Amino acid sequence: MAIRITQQMLYSSLINDMNRTLSDYTETNIQNSSQKRINKPSDDPVGAGRVVSSRATLSKINTYTDNVTTAKGWLSTADSVLGSGEGSVQNLLSDIRTRAMQAATSTVTAENRLQIGQQVRGLLSQLVALSNSDFSGSHIFAGHKTDQPAYVEGLGVSLHGVAPNPDGSGNDQAISEAYKNVDATAVNLGGGALPSHVVSFVPVQGGGNTAGTATYYWTDDAGKTWNPCGPPQPDSAPSPGCTISGGGVALHISDMDAQVTAYYNAPGGGEPELDDQSSLDNGSWFCVRPTAIYQGDDDDTKVTTTYTPPGGGAISSTAHGYFSRDVAVRLDPYLATDPAAPGFIRYSYSVDDGGTWIEATTPIPTTGDINLPVPGGYLTLDSAPNLGAPGAPGPDAGMQFVIHPHRADVNFQIGERSTITVNMVGKEVFGGLYNYPGDLIKDYAGGLYNDPGTGENVYNDRAIPVGSENPYYNDSVPNLFETVGELICALECNSQSCVQMSLDKLDAVMNHIMAKAAEIGGREDRLAATESALIMRQFSEEDNLSRIEDVDMTELLTKLAQQQTAYQAVLKSSSMIMQMGLVNFL
Repeated sequence: MAIRITQQMLYSSLINDMNRTLSDYTETNIQNSSQKRINKPSDDPVGAGRVVSSRATLSKINTYTDNVTTAKGWLSTADSVLGSGEGSVQNLLSDIRTRAMQAATSTVTAENRLQIGQQVRGLLSQLVALSNSDFSGSHIFAGHKTDQPAYVEGLGVSLHGVAPNPDGSGNDQAISEAYKNVDATAVNLGGGALPSHVVSFVPVQGGGNTAGTATYYWTDDAGKTWNPCGPPQPDSAPSPGCTISGGGVALHISDMDAQVTAYYNAPGGGEPELDDQSSLDNGSWFCVRPTAIYQGDDDDTKVTTTYTPPGGGAISSTAHGYFSRDVAVRLDPYLATDPAAPGFIRYSYSVDDGGTWIEATTPIPTTGDINLPVPGGYLTLDSAPNLGAPGAPGPDAGMQFVIHPHRADVNFQIGERSTITVNMVGKEVFGGLYNYPGDLIKDYAGGLYNDPGTGENVYNDRAIPVGSENPYYNDSVPNLFETVGELICALECNSQSCVQMSLDKLDAVMNHIMAKAAEIGGREDRLAATESALIMRQFSEEDNLSRIEDVDMTELLTKLAQQQTAYQAVLKSSSMIMQMGLVNFL
């Protein structure tokens, strides 16, 4: 009986030794095939945790590297568009300025200027095409509206001539930019291709500066021939809402400055004569000429008054700061427990569309605007609201404003706390005309327009207000498309003085484009430095991961040979013992 038990124990021990040796040999073979020391958490629990963390870091680094590669594509495209290479914006502007300098000399004839004007029109179309450049199907100058071109060609309006000096000393002030005080909109009545000519409108009053019957004439050949506009205009200055048409183009004028209209006559009054270039040189006139219209989004912030209580005042407001979403602000009445003469303003703000309101107060300054702190910045009121007395609400209590941030930037994350903007807002680079979202647009714009010549309704989808309705256009911001459009007008109207004035504007535009190109270059330099840092970090992380999980091949091969020898020894000894019978144990 004891012999049998001993035999069973021996067999059991042999099987256990065989399985253990085989398991160790198999595990080593797995490490040999994977070249990894850690193939499952039980191999090294602490090391396995470090491996997971390291691989997560490498995954983020790979994402950042991919973003850097894509961002380099966006910025490289913008660099080639704005740079100084062949066919770039700077190159085309240089060509335009060369032609403008040629046309500014007195040796150039009207026919020569017209020919140069046609050449500049072609260059303008190329500039519009460049402003609509895309990378992998995404338009890089349209803000977040990457699925549509940033610009379309359209019509702009200029007002040229003279106006009285502010001190009343004479009629000497140039008003080539005076249309910022005039709301004028040009419409292509045909609805198809834009007219290939400039239409100039010359309002003529009878007898010097004396008010009389205002008649408008238009020309498309630099004053060689003049045609009366229709329908007939009211006496004296045009009234708001006045529309005149001619040459397939309608010019809508409203809010005309009285000082401008008093000096818009041709020399000596009366109708302009044939080939009357002097009317263009000395009179005041509108010019309908080409431009580009921005249809992307912007990076500006606007404030709208969403509620004014009955009897409330007209309080203008602006917002300053960086707002991630809409912020609603409400002016609150004073509490009955407030001081009799509160030195502060009560208000509330909401960042969830009015779902919850957070109460706040701000001191009333002795002078200047009133700033109401809100998440992201300030809401600035240009006048103190009338909130009444404590316990007795005033007429402005309950007034509400909404800050609408417009975020046109396309940002890529290139680090844990680092992003880069890869696009540019077109209107801040090229200018042109732009209708700000949320602005009140006149009924004339963007709807059906009745052509007074045919009586037919023509759909107008390109009427973009300028002047007071287009606050982006001002002298402090060079406007490429408007500058080139005004140059075309000066060339096709044979106005040497206006061509000369355009040279300084072209210089400002070229400097502006160079500054934007330098901004792109700075971003590219930052990407290059970031890419190098990511590569070094990736090498370091991969080396760290290798030290944790990779197997030592010398040690592995030695261990594999030892385990193979041990396993073969176990098999051999087991085979010999298995052949032993009961007699061997007696």
